[in-house]
Amino acid sequence: MTARSEVTVTINHPAEKVAEAYASKEYWEHIAATLSPEPGELNEFAGSTVTLFEVLPKSIIPAAAQALISQDLKLKRVVTIGELADGKAEHSFTGDIKGTPVDFSGEIVMTGEGDATILAYDNEVKVDIPFMGAALEPKVAEALEEIVENEAKLTEQWITDNL
Repeated sequence: MTARSEVTVTINHPAEKVAEAYASKEYWEHIAATLSPEPGELNEFAGSTVTLFEVLPKSIIPAAAQALISQDLKLKRVVTIGELADGKAEHSFTGDIKGTPVDFSGEIVMTGEGDATILAYDNEVKVDIPFMGAALEPKVAEALEEIVENEAKLTEQWITDNL
């Protein structure tokens, strides 16, 4: 089974500035280093494809899942950035957590609305654990929504400070 969720976030900068940030290696280094309490790293920056290795502390994982893991989680996230055209772009991401049966992915529609940018996420989470997966997927989806919201706040601040 798979859990789907939709979340919309607003970045209080024009879409052109968000696209400029997404095209910056320094932006992605900042996201990898600050999104989680444990710093991660930018593994690869290839223009429109970004690979991040991030660390999710066990403490931020839903309580029901904490019993199943013994250490912080190592997350590999690959983000594909679409080109901005007429104030709109489509992005996507995939992710997996090393050593766990957890995978997630999503599509992101970025739309400029004057001095703000709206990011509409359509997320999908799969936890492949018999009997437990269906119960854990909504909790992992909630954690993913929180990550999306935190990343939007970091993006807004990074643009304010750097562009």
